[in-house]
Amino acid sequence: MKMTMKAAAAAVMAVCAASAAHAAGFMLTEQSAGALGRAYAGVGVDGTDLSGVYYNPATMTLHPGTQIQAGFVAVGLDLAFEGTNDYAGVTENGQYNTQAIPHGYISHQLTDSMWIGLAMTVPFGMGTEYKDDWRLANRGISAEVLTFDFNPNLAWKVSDKLSLGVGMSIQYAAADLKMKDGLSDITMDGEVDADSIAWGFNVGLMWSPLDNLRFGLSYRSRINHNADGDFTVDNLRYGGHPVDPGDLGGMGQIVATALGTHDATATISTPAWLMATAAWDVNDLLSLYATFRWTDWSSFDTLNIKTSALDHIPGKNGVKTVENHWQDTYLVSVGADLRFTNWWTFRAGIGYETSAVDDPKYRTAIIPDADRLWLALGSSFKATENMQIDVSAAWLHGVGERNLWSTDGSDHKVPEKAGKFEDLDAYLFGVQLVYKF
Repeated sequence: MKMTMKAAAAAVMAVCAASAAHAAGFMLTEQSAGALGRAYAGVGVDGTDLSGVYYNPATMTLHPGTQIQAGFVAVGLDLAFEGTNDYAGVTENGQYNTQAIPHGYISHQLTDSMWIGLAMTVPFGMGTEYKDDWRLANRGISAEVLTFDFNPNLAWKVSDKLSLGVGMSIQYAAADLKMKDGLSDITMDGEVDADSIAWGFNVGLMWSPLDNLRFGLSYRSRINHNADGDFTVDNLRYGGHPVDPGDLGGMGQIVATALGTHDATATISTPAWLMATAAWDVNDLLSLYATFRWTDWSSFDTLNIKTSALDHIPGKNGVKTVENHWQDTYLVSVGADLRFTNWWTFRAGIGYETSAVDDPKYRTAIIPDADRLWLALGSSFKATENMQIDVSAAWLHGVGERNLWSTDGSDHKVPEKAGKFEDLDAYLFGVQLVYKF
């Protein structure tokens, strides 16, 4: 039963999740292949691509006429784990097949002062996979998450110095998660499917005190997901061997209620975030950029899960509360563009992002969040006067505390340090096309 509850909780969390190797907590920062090249410093107010439609809708006023953009960022992971203490000799890597994060934008100028735009992004996603029989399977076996965000926006150029923007975000998310857990020597496998549609809003402003200096401030709201799904529990084992519930005596009657497929619902909130950006066009050759982002992960403290699997468990009344114990996160990045010719721009950036994990005992194998260092390079090429191609690459390196514990203690077992993620890295490569009509 504990397995089903943990699986349901993790699945619902994963519905709005991103691999920790991409961004703090669940979020995917990678909504522009071009801005990736400077670690997302100055994203939006840089004016070099249309990704501001997502990051800050007010920056659409930097793009005259009608423009479109499409691209992707491919992500490869290295999640090498090495066990210690009672788990000495356990080695595993949760790396998943390389995944592409697509993005698409449209911006259209209605009048001298009004713009409309559309952002189509994948702001949340994850993919981790370990062997089914690894010794810490209770901390996660595999997870695959897909999200899609449909975000229409409107921008108003109030004056030459001030622009405002607003939008609505309609988000679909689906997740598949597999975990193993049990009671004493009894273990079970659980595979969970859940999905949800929800909506939120975003606002932004851009202030240009000088022709070559721009500041941006943007905010995206929490999105409240009411996730519905089902989970299937099978592969009942005792002492590592297959067993029937009837062979377990009185315990078997309780275990039997967990076997099969059950409904599950949960209400959770993805966090709000606030982003401040700056762009300084120093001269025709050089531009400098900076970004600061705060994400309200501390709001994601608990979630309540309702499932029919608990209907017959005394004292539960079909509801389970899961503790997350997360904290707010911060991203700081700086970068630069060098325009060597009118058709070639080189860029680079560096960033640092803090982890949402407050208490390491709550870190899981499928979301092994940690502080990370961003190192990025990229280039833009103008194939024609109206067409631009951007390519970028980045290395995200997990730093600081990266331990994994055998349990979070919620099952009344004494937590034990099980090992450490020796490598917690992501390798990113992005390509996109920008076209002006």
